[in-house]
Amino acid sequence: MQLLARNAKNAQSLGKKIMNVAQLVCKLNLQSRVESALAANGKSGLPARAAALPVHRSHALKRLGSYVARGEEPVAIRLQFAVEEEVLIDTFLHELAHCLDHLLNQPGKRYRSAHGRGWKHWAESFGIDPVRCGESATLKRLHAERLKVVAVCKRCGFELKRLKRLPRNRRYLHPKCGGRLVPVREC
Repeated sequence: MQLLARNAKNAQSLGKKIMNVAQLVCKLNLQSRVESALAANGKSGLPARAAALPVHRSHALKRLGSYVARGEEPVAIRLQFAVEEEVLIDTFLHELAHCLDHLLNQPGKRYRSAHGRGWKHWAESFGIDPVRCGESATLKRLHAERLKVVAVCKRCGFELKRLKRLPRNRRYLHPKCGGRLVPVREC
């Protein structure tokens, strides 16, 4: 429980202001890990474009993070800060591996093969599992808390829960019983 309270506090302090990759590496005490991964790949330090890349707070409840690039230019790294500390670190290193793969292995090109050999090599250099998606119990709980009843089945009483309301002026049927789903505002 203490970890969750600390992470909620970290989420507020880390997520409100925009910081760059170099600042977040220092804040999470990852300097030695990043430097050793770069040294193992024959690089002397974090490239300036990667170090200056902004890190934004993500509002997504199903994604832990993302690396954003437009064409050949990296734009930002988005992270969900309201997760367990080890998940945040793994996610940040995962996204940093995308950034370094793009900048060093595919310079001047549009970023392709996001989870290919180059990315896997960087992920292994950082000491994280080269997996596409991670999981967080905290994020699952936050998602479940935000779900709300948007429609009720007239036939069986099933309550459909979603984050957003159903689009208007359409009819929906419950797939199990075939009854009409009535939006909550009409109930």
